[in-house]
Amino acid sequence: MPLLRVEEMSREFHDENDLKTIEYLILLILGKAGGEISVLHLQKIFFFLWKFHPEVRRLVEFVPHLKGPFSDDLDDAIKNPLYVVDCWEYRPPRNKSKAEKAKGGYLVITDKGERVYRKLIEGLKRKAQEDKDALALLSAVELIVPLYTKLSWDELLFLLYTDETNKEYSIKSELSRDVLKNAESIVNRLVRKGIITEDMKAALLQRAKSARWII
Repeated sequence: MPLLRVEEMSREFHDENDLKTIEYLILLILGKAGGEISVLHLQKIFFFLWKFHPEVRRLVEFVPHLKGPFSDDLDDAIKNPLYVVDCWEYRPPRNKSKAEKAKGGYLVITDKGERVYRKLIEGLKRKAQEDKDALALLSAVELIVPLYTKLSWDELLFLLYTDETNKEYSIKSELSRDVLKNAESIVNRLVRKGIITEDMKAALLQRAKSARWII
């Protein structure tokens, strides 16, 4: 499996190994998330990996979008995988609520996907023993995926929108006003979930008030 075998090239074109890598990363995130993840969560988790891992950063491009940072390349790989086929199914939003609309539907792992995921994670762990890029990717996935899959859609977007390092990707969001309007409720939920401590609450609320770039 060609995870992390990435060649330098134009962002407008991907060779076979790049496309396979994108699709295997989707499966890696989905499997680590327990076999089901919203499209919103998958896009944002991939974005966090993209920000911090240089090899992932070469694979796709993220742009400002109505729901924050968004990758067309990733969206296409989610909907139309060419190499990692029959490993997940897309399921549409469960109802017409704002939350379900924001989530954009779900990916659910298949039986084949479970088998491929187990082989993928075993191979990546072996590679991580001698390859620092593989180790960095594995460590990031094991840290980021469990943390962010705990979050509801608005908690996820709140943390993303109010982080100034993400401001260039948050300027076109249609959801930012609703999210910021509920800042105190969201921050209280983050405290109850143990994502932040009570001592961090005031600083995070202040961060929300200062996030002028998204309004």
